[in-house]
Amino acid sequence: MAQLFNANKAKKCAICKNWYDPTNSAIAPVSPNVGLWEIKDIKEKKKCLIRNVDTISTMYCNKFESKL
Repeated sequence: MAQLFNANKAKKCAICKNWYDPTNSAIAPVSPNVGLWEIKDIKEKKKCLIRNVDTISTMYCNKFESKL
């Protein structure tokens, strides 16, 4: 299941540079000109390099740093 979001406003783990996904396989551009992206799998888990635990791609992050 996929979820669309605005990368300019959302602080999702899937687009945080501290969420370990070096190939960016969890996200796909829909309309990057206006900041619209898609998280391919809302239940995908990867390691958060700050908290050192597996986190879900759609979680909100207080220490968010965009990788886009």
